[in-house]
Amino acid sequence: MRPINRIMVLISFGLMVSTPAVAAPEEDDLAERLAVNAPQCGRFEQARWMADLDTQLDSRGYFEHQQDGLVWQTIAPINDRVLLSEDNDELPTGFQVIAPVLGGLLSGDWQLLERHFTIELSGEQQRWQATLMPKEANIAERLTQLRVQGSQQVDEVEIDFANDDRLSLTLTAADCDNLDDSDPAT
Repeated sequence: MRPINRIMVLISFGLMVSTPAVAAPEEDDLAERLAVNAPQCGRFEQARWMADLDTQLDSRGYFEHQQDGLVWQTIAPINDRVLLSEDNDELPTGFQVIAPVLGGLLSGDWQLLERHFTIELSGEQQRWQATLMPKEANIAERLTQLRVQGSQQVDEVEIDFANDDRLSLTLTAADCDNLDDSDPAT
């Protein structure tokens, strides 16, 4: 090897060693951080694209973790309260599929999510993204994939449904004592 080539190889190797690699967060580390920082309550803004109707419905409200499940309270454009729980037989089938997903995401329960989804993490520890692909046929019949991103907690969720509908959620933590039907900006 000529001296100039050796120098170039050494320089290249030195650059590779000294350049910090940006690695996706480890699932266990992320799960622990999300569980520690999981909000008991929060607000959401939701945009639901309904392919059959070729229209988008925007809504907002709040959520609260309770012993029997996740309360999902829509306050605009209508007032509607749903208890998202796998044990709630009154939920429509689509909600029964989403209940454990939202519960797992908002509480940092990645073990629950890993039972139902293949999870691919990317980004950095302080700004991560996850793509979740259904493992089970009963979920894949309704959801094609989920994209989630956040930092200390889950900030955004996008769900692609098998019928070409889409759901986008923006989540923010909130004080449980101040959850009511007032505007979240106030």
